[in-house]
Amino acid sequence: MAASSNYGGDRMTPYVQSFPYSDKRLFEPPRVQIPPPALDYQHGRPTFRVSSTSFGQMSGIYGDPTFLRALTACYNLNMRHTMLSWQYEMRRTAQAIVPFLFLGPSSAAKDPEFVKRTGITLLVAVRNTTSVRTRPAFLDPALFPSSEGISTLTFDFDSPYDFIPNLRPIVRAMNDHLAATCIRTPPKDVSDIKGKILVFCESGNDRSTVLVAAYLMATFGISAVSAIHIIQSQRFSITTSDEMKNVLLDWQEIVKAERQVAAGQQQASSFVLPQRPVKRNIDHVYDNDDAGLDSQQSGNLEVREGVAPFADVAG
Repeated sequence: MAASSNYGGDRMTPYVQSFPYSDKRLFEPPRVQIPPPALDYQHGRPTFRVSSTSFGQMSGIYGDPTFLRALTACYNLNMRHTMLSWQYEMRRTAQAIVPFLFLGPSSAAKDPEFVKRTGITLLVAVRNTTSVRTRPAFLDPALFPSSEGISTLTFDFDSPYDFIPNLRPIVRAMNDHLAATCIRTPPKDVSDIKGKILVFCESGNDRSTVLVAAYLMATFGISAVSAIHIIQSQRFSITTSDEMKNVLLDWQEIVKAERQVAAGQQQASSFVLPQRPVKRNIDHVYDNDDAGLDSQQSGNLEVREGVAPFADVAG
């Protein structure tokens, strides 16, 4: 029979603890709960819509602003959710999150037939820095047989704190690649963009998911939750840790602040400020005073000749 222990003040309980108390939860990142999207079942198919904002920045930190404004204007994030048709085997291939951006595992990126059939023009590998340091050829898309004749990029980070500082160059490189493949500039329709990007990691469910989410947030101005909803609607097998969800929330605030600053600068440039008068220098002051005196004397010469301060006694 278990010995009695006092866990409730004066109240005695017939239980003893099996394990020591732990405070490890205090050192874990805050839990981030992703609510389900608001689905609209049209014709028995779940769909949802994400409201994006036009690209209003003038700088080129994420790519050509003209191209990005045209892209966000011609493509609406009206998503059809695949949760009813998703099968477990589908996680072994890649899915189109948006028409020009695919997400999947490294096995799909290594498959020449898949890359050719889907028209992939850029392979982006998301890798662990420690793994690359140990094995320099780890998930290097340039070494894949499927990469012949197409572009490749790598994005390496170790901890969540390394993600945001290195994010802008890779987003810009992706957008520059898409802009270079347009059949007309700026694009009038998403079909004008002939380039297709495949972002991948080992499983296609974690590290690469975060990069795709960050790209959608920077390009379309959507929230972290909306970005995860969009990705999961097309690739139902994704898993994102609480650490990376918190990183995406931080990235959300950065993108929001950048867009607010850009909007404020555009609004300020639309106002015409009154021109301030130029301050007169001392020579200008004396020249104006002399000119005023001369004009005054010439105008009253016939009326007032003036009186000499001294008279000549001899005269």
